[in-house]
Amino acid sequence: MSQFQRVGDYCIMALNTVHKVTLTEAQISIILYTLEDYMSKDNKSNDPDLPREVDAIFEELEGSVDKYYEKVEKAKAKQPDMEW
Repeated sequence: MSQFQRVGDYCIMALNTVHKVTLTEAQISIILYTLEDYMSKDNKSNDPDLPREVDAIFEELEGSVDKYYEKVEKAKAKQPDMEW
C-alpha cells in the first residue's frame, strides 16, 4: 500500500504512515493517563477497533520509555565500580 493516497488532484498521507516524534516522559504520561481515563469511562464510540488501537498506542509509548531505561541500565552496568 502506498504511503500516500490520491484524492482528486491532491495526495494525502495514509493514516498508517509512521512518524518520529520527540516527547518528554511527562508528555507520554499525560497521553497515557488521558487515554486510560477516556477508555475507563462509558466509551460510547462507534468504532469497534478503538480499544485495540488504544492498546497499540500504549504498547508503543510504554515500550519507548522501557527501552530508554533499559539503555540507561546497560550504560550504568558498564561503568566501573568506584572504590574509595
